[in-house]
Amino acid sequence: MKTPSRLSRIGLAATLALVGVPLLASCSTAGDLVNGAVQDATGGDVSLGGALPAGWPAEVPVIDGEILFGAGGADTHKGWAVTIQASSTDPLGDARVQLEDAGFTVDAAAQAAAGGGVVAVKNSTYIVLVAGTTEGGVLYTVALIPAQ
Repeated sequence: MKTPSRLSRIGLAATLALVGVPLLASCSTAGDLVNGAVQDATGGDVSLGGALPAGWPAEVPVIDGEILFGAGGADTHKGWAVTIQASSTDPLGDARVQLEDAGFTVDAAAQAAAGGGVVAVKNSTYIVLVAGTTEGGVLYTVALIPAQ
């Protein structure tokens, strides 16, 4: 099994935090602009609010709140992303607890803070990165672990 190095995982988490977290603040506007382009480019499922994208893994729980944007890959659903405006006072902490309760293991090396924070978890099937802002915006990125 080939796994990313600790440095590459930290880099990925930091990149997600620095790039993804600012997008949470304007995701409804961004969603309107991106919807057609994403569907044309990927043929994937895009939701501009209210629902998880088609094929979202049932074993990946999400926190309560308003789903603002969701997208899933077109080919065998190998990846998904969803943004949520959380109703929780500690959305990132709550997301982490939910994922741990669902059997995911936290990767302590792949956490970062940039206007919020990032938590990385995995199980035998999925890698999940959760980025959160101090305003309650949460971005879940889910990837299928490739077969060995």
